[in-house]
Amino acid sequence: MFKNLRLMLLCLILLAFINGVNGQVKVGTSNVPKKVILLDDFITVNSQDTIFVQTIQFPLMEESQQIFISKVIADYRSPRIRQFIDAFYNRDRFKDEYYQDFSYSQNWSFEIVYQSQTEISFKLSNYEFTGGAHGNTSVKSFNIDLTNVKSYKFADKFKNLDLEKVALYSTNYCLTNKIPIFDNIIKPYPEFTKVWNFTNMGLLLTFPQYSIAPYSSGIIQIHIPNNDLKKLQKQVKSN
Repeated sequence: MFKNLRLMLLCLILLAFINGVNGQVKVGTSNVPKKVILLDDFITVNSQDTIFVQTIQFPLMEESQQIFISKVIADYRSPRIRQFIDAFYNRDRFKDEYYQDFSYSQNWSFEIVYQSQTEISFKLSNYEFTGGAHGNTSVKSFNIDLTNVKSYKFADKFKNLDLEKVALYSTNYCLTNKIPIFDNIIKPYPEFTKVWNFTNMGLLLTFPQYSIAPYSSGIIQIHIPNNDLKKLQKQVKSN
């Protein structure tokens, strides 16, 4: 009897200890602040049209860094939202072939590609439907040096890349993955690296709809690992 009682007591103590440890772990993890917070909101233009806006916040960043990121996003997004509102706020009263009888919408969302203590790389996407068979999506990349609080240019991160080779790499990627493109070969046109992001593992190129392929191919993303980037460097001419 005493043995059973002692065993029961031991089990109760062990159970209490386990619950106590679990409780401590839960409290500890819940108090860890998040690096990124995404807030969703809807702007009602009128009785039919809406704008979905996803706002991004970085609680662990310094105030100057947060202000800079908010400004570069606002500089890009605000004029497009204002243009959308200006074009369609009157549609309840104004009916013609341009203002057709269906709902229009904008949808703004973020994708974090890479983040560290010193730099961040992310994308802002905008899906807009204003009539027709389908809507269209545009993408803007943001690559920011947090140490100096400024935006990176492509050459700041990938200055020695041979864009002819990168274009050929992109062509082979599409052909290998059976992604239809406009031409047999992708050319390094001036805006070839318009939408780009970086990680510690390489370069991410994003090609919006209609840039190198038909709408049916969607938004094409090509990640080039660091090992492949070394092969795509410009050849150094020897004297």
